[in-house]
Amino acid sequence: MTQYFSKEQINEFRQCFNLYASDGFVTNDAQLRYITRSLGYSPTVPETKTYIKNSGSTVDFAKFLEILHQEEKKSLPSVEISTALNNLDTSNKGYISRSELFTLLTNFGEKMGKEEASMVLKAMKIKSDIIPIPKIIQHMK
Repeated sequence: MTQYFSKEQINEFRQCFNLYASDGFVTNDAQLRYITRSLGYSPTVPETKTYIKNSGSTVDFAKFLEILHQEEKKSLPSVEISTALNNLDTSNKGYISRSELFTLLTNFGEKMGKEEASMVLKAMKIKSDIIPIPKIIQHMK
């Protein structure tokens, strides 16, 4: 797991882990959730229950790093954007309409004004009403 985090991050994770898991193990999902959330991650209740179950009821520091890596992958903006856009594409065509993207930008998450959303669409240099999902993701990176 050390290939995924810097030494500084690992030291921060270890300090937090040792503070809340003084015996060296996390033994329940509430404790795991508390520690991961104190580090800025946001696993759900079912996810932490699954992590505990899959680790055999106890999570040591090495397993904790694996969990943080999974949480890190889950929280990558491009992954979140891709998942959200693919959920909108119910017919699996690989694109959404210009109006759907405009509605997303102006009504969800960190809402943009109509002028700002129009500027984003203009910056993407999209001429048609159909926008390929990979192009949106590429632009958002």
